Amino acid sequence: MNLAFAQPWGLLLGLFAIIPLIKSGQKPISYSSLVLLPEDRLSFWLDLALRILASLTALLIVLGMAGPYLKEQWVDKIGSGAHIVLLVDRSSSMNENFSGTYLGGTSSESKSAIASRLLAEFVERRKQDLFAVVTFSAAPIYVLPLTQDHEAVRSAILALGGRGHGITNIAPGLAMALEHFSGKPVTGSRIVLLVSDGAARMEPEIAESLRQIFHDEQAALYWIYLRNPKGGKLTEAPKNANESTSPEYYLHQYFESLGIPYQAFEADNPKALQDAIAIVESLENRPLVYQEKLPRQDLSGRCYGAALICLLVLLAFQTLEVKAWNL
Repeated sequence: MNLAFAQPWGLLLGLFAIIPLIKSGQKPISYSSLVLLPEDRLSFWLDLALRILASLTALLIVLGMAGPYLKEQWVDKIGSGAHIVLLVDRSSSMNENFSGTYLGGTSSESKSAIASRLLAEFVERRKQDLFAVVTFSAAPIYVLPLTQDHEAVRSAILALGGRGHGITNIAPGLAMALEHFSGKPVTGSRIVLLVSDGAARMEPEIAESLRQIFHDEQAALYWIYLRNPKGGKLTEAPKNANESTSPEYYLHQYFESLGIPYQAFEADNPKALQDAIAIVESLENRPLVYQEKLPRQDLSGRCYGAALICLLVLLAFQTLEVKAWNL
């Protein structure tokens, strides 16, 4: 039962509501002989109705004093959107701007700050999506679970715009991002949105494990690659390439071999990053079933409001009460 009371002992005062039913509140009027008065059925039923209304007024006041409320509850809702895990690179290279200069050059903002701002705007536009946030450098950091509290998500993302530290180690971050889907029913699109400016060599065992998890969780992957102008392109194999000197190229090849929905976007300036986020936003918009937590709802005000209406009716009838017989 969802109904509860903050002060349940107050319900005992409801016993006083029986008083109007056994005792009239009208002032008695003297008359020489009641036998001379004609029977008035309308007055009888009107008197009974007013007594019941007085009892109801007392009950409503008592209920308001007891503090009734509806308990917090989860409700199923259907919308359109996706479950999106934002996997954001927080390595030291994200402190550079798009020209490759460490906190300098022609750009006044680092790649990390620009990405945080644009991702926050992306979250603001996707009203129906559920978001989670994971960051990584040498190790992943769990920031937020899947939630529809977009204000919390935006605050968490904007807080990532500061200085990053460490190296880029994507594999543990991907594993933590995929854990957000584990054990949950597949409703709507599942997306891991990776925002990173680099990569690192991935051990074959880890690569195969991630491949299996992506398939088990039916998740899609989008990679927004924040490329420096001097950096290699994902689609062009560099000369004498190997996983140590060109990890981004090999990581892209690995993602393409996963057999899942995957798309990479190269962004070498703030405008390209903004365009990449806009493309991702337009790709996923499927029916989404999710649960929303409703907070506790206080009902005291409604009880007092109904009691006030009843009381006004009683006062109106009291003005019509006969004070004395005109002999």
